[in-house]
Amino acid sequence: MNRTWTYFTRLVAVERRKLFGRALLWAELGILALFMGVIYVALIAALNKGGTPGTPPEAIEAFRRSLYWPAGLYSAFTFANGGELGGMFVAVLVGAFVAQEYTWHTLHFWLSRGVARTAYLLAKSAVIVLALLLLVLTALVVGGGVTGVFTYLEMGGLPLKEISLLTFVLNFLRTALTLLPYAALTLFLAVVSRSTMVAIGVSMAYSLLVENLIVELLALFSPDIARGARFLPTMLSKSLMQLVSPAAETQVQVGMQTQAGSALLSPNVAALLLVVYTLVLLGLSLWFFRRQDITV
Repeated sequence: MNRTWTYFTRLVAVERRKLFGRALLWAELGILALFMGVIYVALIAALNKGGTPGTPPEAIEAFRRSLYWPAGLYSAFTFANGGELGGMFVAVLVGAFVAQEYTWHTLHFWLSRGVARTAYLLAKSAVIVLALLLLVLTALVVGGGVTGVFTYLEMGGLPLKEISLLTFVLNFLRTALTLLPYAALTLFLAVVSRSTMVAIGVSMAYSLLVENLIVELLALFSPDIARGARFLPTMLSKSLMQLVSPAAETQVQVGMQTQAGSALLSPNVAALLLVVYTLVLLGLSLWFFRRQDITV
């Protein structure tokens, strides 16, 4: 048992150096940080100018309060969740990290040295999880930092006593959980296609276009049929993110008539289904990878 664990941890260390030593990961984190910084600064600037013409003062004040800590701190997580911007970053990162091993023949090298296929793919998956946590952390640092400065300047201090450490950690993990199905999907596509472009392209198309198209198509039939969209990863992510930042997910359009959040599954059920999606896709990836002819 100790030998097996030592063997696996060494594989994880190798894969971690491979991913964290590449410019791709740090470039993605930098782009996410820059994007979020610009968005938050622009929002705050718009609020200070009174918002857009015709916006009710009550709406402006409500949005201003949503940027105060602790709500403003937790709102940063919404940028990194899988149903939004996070899914796109995950597709690029995982697709390149996994599929390029085939193109560069580094996969052939490791397997020829006696590395077990299951251990190899699980080690790579573990490092991907670490990268996803770093993605969420980046969103938290940037979004929380900007809204923290805004809160301090507006209120003369930070309401640290209102922030529960347990809630903070749970929100961090919930956000990371929404990324897992998209990472597992991209991993599966990379293994099956052996192509970086296919893995990234199909995964991004699914997260950005296909899921939204399915929601719209189901809505054309009836509200009852449209409720089936609740089981899509993007809607499950919205369900879970209601616990993280309720103000960010106040309206979800599913079916012909929907009240705020009424079409969503409960967060606990959503979390369970996100785990199921991830494990099924990871299992399929392992099944294909173990039977794959790497020589061709």
